Amino acid sequence: MKYKFAKKICTAALAAIVADTAFADENERILALEKQLKKVRAEVDTLNGEFSDLYTNTPKEQKLTLGGYGEIHANFVEGGDDMIDIHRLVMYVGYDFTDWIKLTSEVELEHAYVSSSSGGEISIEQLYIDFMLADSVNIRAGRVLAPMGIINQKHEPTLFYGVERPNVDKYIIPTTWSLDGAGLFGYPLSWLSYELYAAAGLDGSGFSAKEGIRGGRIKERQGLNDPALTGRMDFYPFVDADLPADQALRLGVSGYYGGTDNQNKGGSIGTNNAFTMLSTDFEYDISRLHLRGVIALGENSHADQLAAGVGEQIFGWYLEGGVSIMPDGWKNGKLKEADLIPFVRLEEYDTQYKMPDGTTATGEYNRNEITIGANFLLTPNFVVKMDCQFQTLENNRSDINTRYNCGLGWVFK
Repeated sequence: MKYKFAKKICTAALAAIVADTAFADENERILALEKQLKKVRAEVDTLNGEFSDLYTNTPKEQKLTLGGYGEIHANFVEGGDDMIDIHRLVMYVGYDFTDWIKLTSEVELEHAYVSSSSGGEISIEQLYIDFMLADSVNIRAGRVLAPMGIINQKHEPTLFYGVERPNVDKYIIPTTWSLDGAGLFGYPLSWLSYELYAAAGLDGSGFSAKEGIRGGRIKERQGLNDPALTGRMDFYPFVDADLPADQALRLGVSGYYGGTDNQNKGGSIGTNNAFTMLSTDFEYDISRLHLRGVIALGENSHADQLAAGVGEQIFGWYLEGGVSIMPDGWKNGKLKEADLIPFVRLEEYDTQYKMPDGTTATGEYNRNEITIGANFLLTPNFVVKMDCQFQTLENNRSDINTRYNCGLGWVFK
């Protein structure tokens, strides 16, 4: 378009030049005409260059990345409060400053509304810079997700079964658990990856008997009075293997150690407690069968210095399996990328697994749970979920707390 427009300009310009010089001396007319032609040619060359740059200089990868995810839940509790909850709306923003300096961010709004009493929340869950140096060693700095368990790092609604996240990932590994710090990550071998961070620690004054360390997460200006070290390693033993059926296996081990004498905006709460957690997890897909599981054990070194009822040890595990049952013949038209996955999950979590000397567990925080449901993925990025949960407490196993959930979840990027 620019080139054709330039030709029209040139034609009009030449016509005007001829008209203006019609009565001038022939030599002067020719010299003036040549000068105008040189000027027009320069302008055309400039336009051609801009037109070419529009294509040849387009970056192969977009520098700015936008995305996000969201969840809407309906919860029905026997003998409790039923509700609809716009649980999360999250926005991702990423930017590649160069091919080796990359920014990642995630901002979350929870429960649709934020006020002093609503329980809603706006927070930055991730905000970090990656310096991509080599496959085996790279640097990450900023707010990162603690590399513990599965769901803390893979918490988008299309990536886990059930409407609500597993309760082990709420009361034992407090998802989502963000840490401010810096560290290394990489993929030194085709079957091995790792992460290792030095970061701000937890606030032990927020630990509780019911929710373990969940209330100890610092979401604003994380104190560095008593810092922490955390990391994980993942192994992929089948990555180079030639196996029958479609099989993929990941085995992970993760750990955390840090003091809990921290506060928001810095400062100290005056305790000597340190918190340690070890966890192992796996994900195994074989053909249409999908299995995953987590075990996590946490320990407070001086639980007697914390709030009453806080456990010396917290412990939890879950095992779940799902099967893709949608026949390939049904995957056409609007459902060409769809999948239906019924699942079952067994989990146990106890925030008073072991108590300090002189205190006794109440039994009400040793919880067992069975969740049965299905994920209906209309596309890989949009899911409809339904499930029912049956929970019993150690101190009253005859009383089953039943909960029914349904929801929508999506990811866009």
